Amino acid sequence: MPTLHEFKDRDACADALAATLAEQLRAGIAENGRATLVLSGGSSPIGLFERLALIELDWSRVTVLPSDERWVAPDQPESNEAALREHLLYGPGNAARLFGLYRDKPTPIDAQAELDAELAQLPRLFDAVVLGMGEDGHTASLFPDAANIEACMTSNAECVVPEREDDGPARISLSLNRLLATRALHLLFFGDAKRRVYNTAGEPGPAIEYPVRGVVHQSHVPVDVYWSD
Repeated sequence: MPTLHEFKDRDACADALAATLAEQLRAGIAENGRATLVLSGGSSPIGLFERLALIELDWSRVTVLPSDERWVAPDQPESNEAALREHLLYGPGNAARLFGLYRDKPTPIDAQAELDAELAQLPRLFDAVVLGMGEDGHTASLFPDAANIEACMTSNAECVVPEREDDGPARISLSLNRLLATRALHLLFFGDAKRRVYNTAGEPGPAIEYPVRGVVHQSHVPVDVYWSD
């Protein structure tokens, strides 16, 4: 099971995870000359981004990419890339290379082959991945209500496109197998409601019911959970 780190408040949680990520990035740079960091979208990691941005390390050797993306242009407020540009790519963090997942194509399906090829050029093992979790048990854009969720959870492709009947923008996501190809894996979420979902996901059951189970119940890489109310 994952290692759970509980904090008295969200600021302390973000501080601790930022310090841990900085050390993991420094280790990757020292060993390989570069490092790759995958970060989740949503509002929960914004404080983490802002703390990371101010940490002194050789950001010019770091590639940052979102775990998933809404199919909107990167200047739109719903874009995960936009959040990274606003909250991480300033100060020292401005030197990082941003690998966005959006391409100027009508749908993510139209861009999937191109993205697969580009993602395959990144180091096979990420240095660190930070994922979030929704109250429905989704992580990245791996949603339990996707018609193809089982295929998304087992795909060996670099990225997958969930098939959902949803009013929001279409999405693309790194596949679960690609997300698990990392030296360090962190799960960040806040609040009692999500803690209850996490506890339920920790119980045995199908991953397609709570896709975060694919993160919690796996033996590829240890998982560190960062939580505060």
